[in-house]
Amino acid sequence: MSFLAFPLRLEGGFLKRCPQVNAILSLVDIMAKTPHGSWIGSNHFGMREFFEEARKQPGLPSQAIQELNLALQDLGILDYRVQEILKESQTQAETDSYVLKIVSTSEGGQAHSVRLVQD
Repeated sequence: MSFLAFPLRLEGGFLKRCPQVNAILSLVDIMAKTPHGSWIGSNHFGMREFFEEARKQPGLPSQAIQELNLALQDLGILDYRVQEILKESQTQAETDSYVLKIVSTSEGGQAHSVRLVQD
């Protein structure tokens, strides 16, 4: 089954499609840049404040992972769960980068990662 790709683009007159995990990883990247609780569809959607707070501390609070998983659940995404978010070594003072790892609950725990950059 294919899923809509983010950002939304047309390809041959239809919305471009991608594998489910790619769509979810792109959605998580969008959530990382969105203010927490700003979307009426889910009180848990949006993680920007967690990432901003992490600039002052060594890492993200465990609540960030919990909120991401609750947002995915609110959206009906039950096949994947965020397992960890690790802050990478800082290379530039203006940006922070993280590696987010999600695991499949339906594919025997297969893991996928995405790099998130916060400006």
